[in-house]
Amino acid sequence: MSDVNKEISVKDLQSQIADLQAQLLSEKEARSAAEDNAKATADAGIFVSRSDEQPTGKTIKIQKCSNPWETDERKQKLISVDVPTYYYQIQLPTGAGISLTTNGQDFMHGETYTVDLYTLIDLKSRVARCWDHEKSIHGDNENAYRRPTNRHFMGK
Repeated sequence: MSDVNKEISVKDLQSQIADLQAQLLSEKEARSAAEDNAKATADAGIFVSRSDEQPTGKTIKIQKCSNPWETDERKQKLISVDVPTYYYQIQLPTGAGISLTTNGQDFMHGETYTVDLYTLIDLKSRVARCWDHEKSIHGDNENAYRRPTNRHFMGK
């Protein structure tokens, strides 16, 4: 009788495993469809919020120093930290070139990338500085509030 109970329980367990695998497959398909939708939205430049980045809902593990004040490299302690990732589309002004390079990776203008939080902060800062530089060269009149002078240079 115990062999019959073992067979029934093994068969029940196998059917439960099959059901769970089917459920996992359907959830993976739904998640990948949602990720594809988020990527397409980020590529199109249609952002729901006022920020330029879209969270991916994923995290990556990076090594971070828990005692950065330590000057001896051998005494520094590294810990693994989960960092969120984001979709970010690079939008550079004309004078900035076609890409930004960070850690040997080119980030091309008009392309959408999946980056971690720290790379996102760096890229947003550099893109903003490119736009500030472009504005200072080709932007608004910087002398709009200065009193006009009546100086003329006369040639011979």
